Amino acid sequence: MKKTILILLLAPFIASCAVNGFPSIGEFASSNCGGSVKGKTDTKLKYGKQNKQEFMEMKWKSFVGRDAEFRILLKPKKGYESNVVKIIGKWGKLPDGTSTPYSWLNATGSAKDFDNGTIVLCVPGAVPIGTEYKFDVEITDIGEMDPRAKVTF
Repeated sequence: MKKTILILLLAPFIASCAVNGFPSIGEFASSNCGGSVKGKTDTKLKYGKQNKQEFMEMKWKSFVGRDAEFRILLKPKKGYESNVVKIIGKWGKLPDGTSTPYSWLNATGSAKDFDNGTIVLCVPGAVPIGTEYKFDVEITDIGEMDPRAKVTF
């Protein structure tokens, strides 16, 4: 009986550690965002050649948290590790429709240039929930896309 209760109590805790697009909320040390941040969001960016065609794939919208890490995990196919990936902020809109700075989204490099092939972007802590950001992703010799990030926690 004690084991069953323990499992039921631990299940929500373990579920809160989910990644791959779902926020993991809680304090943890971050060397990239300067100290302790609240949560992280992982989004995979896959690219390379598949079925004789070059491709790139990423969620159209990611949900991020204030004062948290927005991590873009670069997953190039073999032979594409050196392709340069540019993340370029295009605009930021507060819930009332006014603009807000978006330069925190800017990053450039190949999968080899980032620690474990992960671009870590630091979401500002002062923006209100509901703020939305648009950014472009450009990959040398492959193409570009224009996903968004929405602050939800």
